[in-house]
Amino acid sequence: MSGKQYRTRQECLAWLTENSKEIAPNQKAKVGDFLPEDAEGVARLYYAIYGDKFPLDYVYDSERILEANQGPDLYQVVGRTAAGDVVGLTALFKAPPGEGLMELGSIMLLPDYRGGRLSLELTKMTMELAQRLGLRAVFGQTVSDHLVTQKFGCRYGFQAYALELESIPARPGVEMGANGRNSLLNEFKIYQDVPQTLHLPEAYATFLRGLFASGGLARDFASGGSPDGETRWEVSEYAEASLARMLVHAAGADFASALGRFEAGQPGRYALHLLLPLTSPGLPAAVEAARSCGYFLAGLRPLWTGQDVLLMQKTAAAPDFSAPQLYSDQAKDILEFIQQDYATIPRAGTDKVQGPAKSSSTPPEEPGKRSQ
Repeated sequence: MSGKQYRTRQECLAWLTENSKEIAPNQKAKVGDFLPEDAEGVARLYYAIYGDKFPLDYVYDSERILEANQGPDLYQVVGRTAAGDVVGLTALFKAPPGEGLMELGSIMLLPDYRGGRLSLELTKMTMELAQRLGLRAVFGQTVSDHLVTQKFGCRYGFQAYALELESIPARPGVEMGANGRNSLLNEFKIYQDVPQTLHLPEAYATFLRGLFASGGLARDFASGGSPDGETRWEVSEYAEASLARMLVHAAGADFASALGRFEAGQPGRYALHLLLPLTSPGLPAAVEAARSCGYFLAGLRPLWTGQDVLLMQKTAAAPDFSAPQLYSDQAKDILEFIQQDYATIPRAGTDKVQGPAKSSSTPPEEPGKRSQ
């Protein structure tokens, strides 16, 4: 955003409250790219769905919504009635750091417009927009307390690559397992792959090869390699979710020390995530250091930084493996492997594991090759 003065969050919310607008139900709605005249309707939609609880200020300010939609970090698609009222919304936004990779935002619909074809039409146009923009890939995160969004993902060619166990609080009014938290399925739709040479950790090599193969991603795998130099990393914190992430750009010989500093700066967090560069020769040693500290597999984020990244996770309590609802066989395979891996890491084996435990002596299967 520019340095100009905007209305405050409180001023925007007060205006929306004082200028409320009733939208008649069951009108026909057409889907299209965001237009300048949609800005006020988008703000009204956020307020109608989230009240004053949405964490980002700009969504309540029509002027800032208009500016944000100039790109290149946000592109919204709206469902609007003949009168111009915005009743549905989805978006592509620049959350992933890699070039040519954007995240598909959650679909928002007024309650009276849910259950029809509008959500499908919004998703379809947003995926067409991704191709018009020439994106390499689209990333999406879906909650695991229902299957609707996952079914949409399968319909439009998304594939599961990782599962973040209990990474966010459960939605209000939704019960989520023993720990009251929701798991996020990480999915990708890849248009233009980037072949790479990777250093796979021994503990996950077979499983990761299966993930790459199932997605049709061409990779070479280097043997040997050892950490060198200093670890370069950065941290992202999500206080409301009790989550912190350590993104590692290079896994050096001092990785264990860097990991210790990361953890020391995150007291009381429920979930900690590591994003480790699979192109780094120090990756296998970093994975072993992380596992010795209680981290276990979450999965893979292809092209995340322009290169592939391994996602590992650590939770403050034993995850409830029976809680996530998963639609695709690949998503179920990922959960099964994660549970097996969790049972082998230090400290996890002594915790009370929620849900049906799998024997760690059973060799993990490749994704898509489920036993019948």
